Amino acid sequence: MRVRILVRQCFLAAIIAGGLSPAQADAQSPPAKNVLIIHGGPEEFPGNPAFDAALRTTLFDHPTLQIAAYSEYLENEEFSEAAYASLRDYIHIKLQTIRPDLVIANTAPALQFVLRYRDELFPDVPVLFAAAGTPPAVTRGEVTGISGILREPSHEETVELALNIHPATTRLHVIAYAPAVEGFEARVRSSLAPFAKRATITYAHEPTLAEMLDTVRRLPADSLIFYVRYSPITKGRVIFPDELLPEIAAAAPVPIYSALDHNIGKGVVGGMMRSGVSDAERLGEMALRTLEGASPESMPVSAATVRPIFDWRQLQRWGISESRLPPGSDIRFRVPTVWELYGPYIIGTLIVLIAQLVMIAVLLGQRARLRRADNTIRASEASLRTSYDRIRQMAGRLINAQEAARADIARDLHDDVAQKLAYVSMGVNSLKEEGHIQDPNTQQAVAALEREARTAFDGIRRLSHELHPATLRLLGLGPALRSHCEEVAKRQGIEVQFSAGDNVAPVHPDVSVCFFRIAQESMRNSIMHGGAKHLRVALSRSGDQLELIVGDDGRGFDVSAVQKNGGGIGLVTMEERANLVGGGVSIVSDVGRGTTVHVRGPATPPGASTP
Repeated sequence: MRVRILVRQCFLAAIIAGGLSPAQADAQSPPAKNVLIIHGGPEEFPGNPAFDAALRTTLFDHPTLQIAAYSEYLENEEFSEAAYASLRDYIHIKLQTIRPDLVIANTAPALQFVLRYRDELFPDVPVLFAAAGTPPAVTRGEVTGISGILREPSHEETVELALNIHPATTRLHVIAYAPAVEGFEARVRSSLAPFAKRATITYAHEPTLAEMLDTVRRLPADSLIFYVRYSPITKGRVIFPDELLPEIAAAAPVPIYSALDHNIGKGVVGGMMRSGVSDAERLGEMALRTLEGASPESMPVSAATVRPIFDWRQLQRWGISESRLPPGSDIRFRVPTVWELYGPYIIGTLIVLIAQLVMIAVLLGQRARLRRADNTIRASEASLRTSYDRIRQMAGRLINAQEAARADIARDLHDDVAQKLAYVSMGVNSLKEEGHIQDPNTQQAVAALEREARTAFDGIRRLSHELHPATLRLLGLGPALRSHCEEVAKRQGIEVQFSAGDNVAPVHPDVSVCFFRIAQESMRNSIMHGGAKHLRVALSRSGDQLELIVGDDGRGFDVSAVQKNGGGIGLVTMEERANLVGGGVSIVSDVGRGTTVHVRGPATPPGASTP
């Protein structure tokens, strides 16, 4: 009987690194948990090595539990009933010094062994299993402290998958020959009986490999092979389920499908398979929960996950397109083509070479032009710079002249016309109160004249304020903006929110005029062109920098399109005003999302004296 005993190397490494002697470590650490793993079949039986390795990896990855695992192998196919008795006696002797905290049974024969000798060898010890079926005693609840993973054969699912991929199949040749295993072929026949109406099912009964290969070679082209196992009886040894599969696959003229994951890579196309490694990992997680104190009953028996697994090399061999496979298929052994491996590098190299050739051709063609253009550019540069400076100066003078004209007009309207209209209004009002003109018709006419005069007075005063508000000169930028916002809200019947910081003043008069005009122009555009119903005006100051924000909920517009088409004179005026005092304007707008004008500049223009 072969035995493998593995003590966690990481635990020993921790002892050495910590400078503790084994005795000190035993005194400070809790005792290790002992796990007895019993596998059906010998150690090299297909699937056993991978299952055992995955199970141990999961067990030993626990951050706190110290686990010692002991693996035993039930060689039932080689020694039949004698294997049960010999393994029972061996474990009985071993357990005199080591008591397991958990028993794990891999495959149905191993589970049968554990249940048969449980009371004798490890009474009351929890049991976990991975087997093709649940023993009736467990199903009826006659046995406690046991749970696991049900790994029922996926014969039906695999044959269904194969027939869907190859709908023209008329014959299914099943290789399920293991005369040493009682009832093996009968179980396979029972599971595949529903497919008898879709294809003619034949079963292999050849006692020798030569006869088997001869039968396989003569299969018609519309056939498929479903491989379960081929273990003919030989003298001296037992043939494992996957041992002869490569030779059968090499001789087969049609695709082979299988439901066992350890057959992938040995000539089968694929199938609906349960991964032994994944089952071992799940069983290891259940084992850790059990060792932490959970009862097996708290973890009900669950079925292993089935998924489609394929061999890419066999897909290529039989010309099976991946589009015919189920979604989420696991395709293994994929060999990338040269293009898949180096495609990006090839494309990149070609692009670089072509780009270099194009660049060389363009550079050679442009070399002469660049030489000629260089002289022209050098000669024009000074002229353009001079022209630009002149344009900026002219723009500044134009704005200053405009402001001076507005101030003169405002002064004349206020001091002359408005005074005269006020005098007329007062005279008419006085005339109305005299007794000799109390005639009702005369009174009505005089009253109408008074209303018209007052209306003219109010209009002229409003025009005067818009041209050059007195509050801007007398009270400063903040009060002037507030007053203007109130007038706009009252006159237009919309909501205007104004806010100003406490430390805005003092501001140079030129800057005050600039910010006021930009706010005035922005609000006018919002109402006339944007159809805004809500305006927000905010004035603030940080150090010597003033900041003005005017936003609305209007229709908005495409700023770049307006500038590109040469429109937006008001926008240009605002930018020039801000540039004149050393500031700048940014406009953010989009169709249907309103407009925001952001102005920022110094409270004192460059070169001017502090106000």
